Amino acid sequence: MPSPAPAVLIVTWLGGPLLARCLASLQAQTLAPAELLVVLSRPRPELAPRGVRTLILERPSGFAVAANAGLRALGGRDTVLLNDDTVAEPGFLAALAQARQRQGEGLYQPRILLADGSGRLDNAGHGLFPDGFNLARGRGRVEAVAGPVPPTAGAFSGAAVLLTAQVLARVGHFDEDLEAFGEDVDLSLRAVRQGYRIHTVPEARIAHVLGASYGRADARKVFLVERNRLRAAARSLPASALLSMPLWTAARLVGLAAAAAAGQGIGAGVGLPGVAATLAGTAAGLAALPDALRKRRSDRPAWSLGEAGMWRHVLDHRVRRADLLGRA
Repeated sequence: MPSPAPAVLIVTWLGGPLLARCLASLQAQTLAPAELLVVLSRPRPELAPRGVRTLILERPSGFAVAANAGLRALGGRDTVLLNDDTVAEPGFLAALAQARQRQGEGLYQPRILLADGSGRLDNAGHGLFPDGFNLARGRGRVEAVAGPVPPTAGAFSGAAVLLTAQVLARVGHFDEDLEAFGEDVDLSLRAVRQGYRIHTVPEARIAHVLGASYGRADARKVFLVERNRLRAAARSLPASALLSMPLWTAARLVGLAAAAAAGQGIGAGVGLPGVAATLAGTAAGLAALPDALRKRRSDRPAWSLGEAGMWRHVLDHRVRRADLLGRA
């Protein structure tokens, strides 16, 4: 029996050639999407693609707001969420649908490749630090020698993921207070707390133009990453991780700084603006702790994974040294 097709939701800020390539790759799928929706996250009707159902937001909005608007419009069904700077291989949707049919409700992370033709990985899901920071798993490594993809991930990448209907109904959508960059790890951790797994599907292959919409090391991006990792951590990570967070964060920043000094890792080339953005993001995250803790209290009755289980998830999917040093 053929696997049921999911809907596909694409969030776009720029429209144009990137979106056109993404849409063309979906038209070439061996399994056609049940429904296709493009959300234009700023009120620019001239950027809307022709012949495709499009939702144009009334005001410029971050990724979380735009994605949620699309998920609501699709009615909470199984949905593949994509960035507009992705290009799917022909069997992409079929592989995701087959994995979902085999393994049931949950979140499904495809294999994401860099779109530069090098055969290198963007990521196969994300690894975790105990302070809520997440890092792409396998980024920059040549796919042929990167080794097998683990069956689950610590967090999914918002560039491409299948979210099943039950997860959307029970866990909810993205936290719109986060805006962008970290909304994916926040939803990942909330889903894990409720007992869902983030399955990896290496057969589902998609290419990603890394940083096409927001840049690779923009100060605003660095700010949001630091602010939102702290908010996500406070909402879902073990209480003991929160109490020891200053130590974990210090160790992470020292490691990233050491790698950057050697021209390696995601911190290479960030410079003083990135350092300032990191400090500002941390301050903003601390200021938002009361709201994050309020949400934690609201979430807690639905948790099925206790403190020890959540620690196991973080440690099983911890960031590895190779990912810390990797730079695409």
